[in-house]
Amino acid sequence: MNAANLNEDGLLVSAPDSIYTFSGRFIRPLDPDPEDIFISDIAHALGNQCRWTGHVSSFYSVAEHSVHVAACVPQKLRLTALLHDASEAYLTDLARPIKKAPGLGELYLEAEARLEAAIADRFDIYNGPLSHSPIKQADEWMLWREAQCLLPGLVLPQAPEGCPMPQCWSPRMATEMFHEAFREYGGRYTHGS
Repeated sequence: MNAANLNEDGLLVSAPDSIYTFSGRFIRPLDPDPEDIFISDIAHALGNQCRWTGHVSSFYSVAEHSVHVAACVPQKLRLTALLHDASEAYLTDLARPIKKAPGLGELYLEAEARLEAAIADRFDIYNGPLSHSPIKQADEWMLWREAQCLLPGLVLPQAPEGCPMPQCWSPRMATEMFHEAFREYGGRYTHGS
């Protein structure tokens, strides 16, 4: 891509609502087509994104978090659990207080829901409420474990026994481990994925 393809705001002239992905493709995250979603882009982006908006003692990626959450749920839910934050590969994440804020939070959650539906369609996984599921419970458990290990000075309840300890993998290792979990849990690679 050269500068001639970008407008004065740095947006693509031919598709201003699109982003360019690691694999060299484009996706419209606010109006996603499942055919534009690739596991290579998800794994790479999540491997490079830090949890807790970066306010941790060591780099800890969304990809590593996802691998740990998936390991904490029954086998039949592991692929869905691995991809529970996959939308963040295209939207990034917002801190919980901002996500819950009136106005901005609702807009983000609407976009996130559309993207989650497209991801579920692409990888043939469950796309429904997770509020009382083992996936949500494991996600919350990992949040507590991460806080205990990576947010020094913050006093929180103990995470349940059996929660993995954050290892703080490098972005490259987190990406590789995410791919390994994807294969192990039955994820199917598509052409060019």
